[in-house]
Amino acid sequence: MCEFITGGGLSAEALPESLLQEGTMMRDALLSDLIELHQFEIVTMHDSRLPPAQLAHRSISVESGQFMDKFKQTLSEVDLVWLIAPETDGTLIELSELCYESHDQGVLLIGCGYDAILIGTSKTLCYEALRDAGIHTPPVYTGEDLIQANGYASVPKLSVSKWVAKPEDGAGCDGIRLFGSLDDLKHWIMQDDRHFHYLAQPFQKGVAASFSMLCRNGKAWLLSCNQQLIESDGGSFKLTGIKVNGMLAYWQRFETIARKIARMLPDALGYIGVDVIVDADDKDKVYVIEINPRLTTSYTGLREALGCNPAQLILDCVLEDRFLMPNIAKNQVEIRMLG
Repeated sequence: MCEFITGGGLSAEALPESLLQEGTMMRDALLSDLIELHQFEIVTMHDSRLPPAQLAHRSISVESGQFMDKFKQTLSEVDLVWLIAPETDGTLIELSELCYESHDQGVLLIGCGYDAILIGTSKTLCYEALRDAGIHTPPVYTGEDLIQANGYASVPKLSVSKWVAKPEDGAGCDGIRLFGSLDDLKHWIMQDDRHFHYLAQPFQKGVAASFSMLCRNGKAWLLSCNQQLIESDGGSFKLTGIKVNGMLAYWQRFETIARKIARMLPDALGYIGVDVIVDADDKDKVYVIEINPRLTTSYTGLREALGCNPAQLILDCVLEDRFLMPNIAKNQVEIRMLG
């Protein structure tokens, strides 16, 4: 079970405090759930600057620059791989591809297929897929769209004052910036070749939310409907907490969107987290912002919210041809981030 941040993926650079906190929370929650099953000998990896995970049977220390070599070596020693990795810089898709390549040696990835991960990684591809599937999502404009001569030829005149810039393959709130006007955004994105790596979207007012779901063979099962507590400070965003099942009034609406996403991503398998915004002016309109083909921070509250072991549900969904969703609780659980 490899969580990228705590597992040494950033061993050659400084560890971002917020990502480290979320990574540690997800790692420890998943390890706790897996240990309870008494089915596996669990191997994990840890950045040598951090203590090893106490719940793993074995943890491999990763020194600066050693992550990829250690990961490949460990792949040859295991039967199942559960990845928790960000989409940033293609990390999730690169590590997943290594797992796919090891399939002939008997290694099985507990996670999505290539297409689902690729669409989850690229915000442009995700927007196009959602649009084609008839799912509400804010329009996306590339950096190239914004710096064309004579203004914004590819950007229609929208009645919005605020805009956001996002890394094409970013994860969570990391790297997202808020601007008070399109001109401010254009000035920023033209600097340091940012237009090659960033895209722009009109800022969508509303309630930040998410839902956790299971997917298999184009089918979807909803696990929880969550409210995200996000603060904006100086043009950036920060996740300060999550109310798991804090959006129960939207269960049916989120479930409908989940089913559309599962049909849109036929090779999606296991857990997926979806970030959405409930329109501030039209509560019946829900915009999908991002699809995360991996565990998300909401997972850390799922055991209490569901009243059962979420790792068991995910494994059953991935490993059983005829998965049946059991009855689950819909308890509300609050997750608070430090700092």
